[in-house]
Amino acid sequence: MNPHPSAGIITTPTQQTESGFWASITARDLVPLAGAIATIIVGIVAAVIAVKAYRTQQQETRRQQKASLYAEAVQAVEDYMECPYRILRKDGSSQARREITQHISDVKSRISFYTGWMAIHGTTRVRAAYDSFVAAAQLEAGPQMTAAWETQPVKKDAHVPLRTPPLPRTATDRARAHLLAILEADLNPHT
Repeated sequence: MNPHPSAGIITTPTQQTESGFWASITARDLVPLAGAIATIIVGIVAAVIAVKAYRTQQQETRRQQKASLYAEAVQAVEDYMECPYRILRKDGSSQARREITQHISDVKSRISFYTGWMAIHGTTRVRAAYDSFVAAAQLEAGPQMTAAWETQPVKKDAHVPLRTPPLPRTATDRARAHLLAILEADLNPHT
């Protein structure tokens, strides 16, 4: 007898089968997994697009708010430049004097507000250009207001100075043009 029972018997190696998670996955199992991964990717892309759209919308809203403030700041100085004409149209009554001086005071207060706003929120170039615009307006309209107070009050509608030549404002117009170019560049930095 053969002391080794396996002697002379030819054996073939047995295939080892993997066990674990990956061993149990079939092609049929991969379809829902691929669908879940695709859904996650689509969700991430949609979220990124939504965040970018939100940021763009917020930037545009802030730009429009800043543009409105800039326009109001320019209007305050233009209202100041109109003050000599208001004074020229005075009727000599104490009520008219109060209304005119109150209007001038309100305009100066608005200019002070926008000067402060520009100092806090504006760039150095914006602030400097606005300050130059205000200074030019004060240099031109201030003496014009003083001269207008010294004119005779208007007693008849026909004497209202509507056809008088415009008061000089060369320096103010030059400063305004410079300011508008600076404001436009600040509002549209990528153009």
